[in-house]
Amino acid sequence: MNQEETVKIGGAGALIRFIILVLIFVGIIMVVVFSAPKNEDLSGIWDERTILGNKDAKNHYVMTTDIMCPYCDYFSRAIMSEQEEFEKYLADNDIVYEMRITDFLNEYGEAGVYSENSAEAALCATEENKFWDFYHATMTALDRDYHSKGVGNSKTAPHITDITDEYWLNIGYSVGLSDRFTDCYKNHEQLEHVRENTAKTAKIMQKSGQSGMPYFKFNQFETTGFDTSWGWDYVKKYLDAGLNS
Repeated sequence: MNQEETVKIGGAGALIRFIILVLIFVGIIMVVVFSAPKNEDLSGIWDERTILGNKDAKNHYVMTTDIMCPYCDYFSRAIMSEQEEFEKYLADNDIVYEMRITDFLNEYGEAGVYSENSAEAALCATEENKFWDFYHATMTALDRDYHSKGVGNSKTAPHITDITDEYWLNIGYSVGLSDRFTDCYKNHEQLEHVRENTAKTAKIMQKSGQSGMPYFKFNQFETTGFDTSWGWDYVKKYLDAGLNS
């Protein structure tokens, strides 16, 4: 075998080794892609129907909540008291605000089935593109019927014990939801979705070392909790902290 033939064989061998390496690399990528659990993008928007602001905004502010968490509700009502200013803040600072509904307190706290039921109702309302109508009406109802009376408004307050299915259904009717909403709720059509949201939230919080509700993630800023005595000024502090992180 002459030198020229040796060079050709050596070159062919190098090419074969390169092709094998490429195929191995592609195979690894394919395994990762196809074996990864679905819906594992934990940073992107989960549902565009539960956002305020431009979905393509540069900044993404996530509030994860349980409707039966009083501290979550106080935060939301603080926003509702300054809704126009809040939405202007989002627009001025290129922020999309996303609400994620869980039954976290059913799994990890004391609210039990009320957490599950309220979350199911909220997601059923979402199916009719009326999430925000239902959510705001729910915040108003819970404050009127319980929190303003010292019931269920903190960890040390008397627990709420008398919410029926009709409570959530009547809130839905008050904002114009159809009989489809009733069927969705009574047939537990969104129950798995609720449980999926809660499991994903638990995974995120465990990874970041956070606990409790509400849970906030805004750029590099993460925190949990909101005091019942706080108002819009503290909401603004959370927003500013995210923008400056």
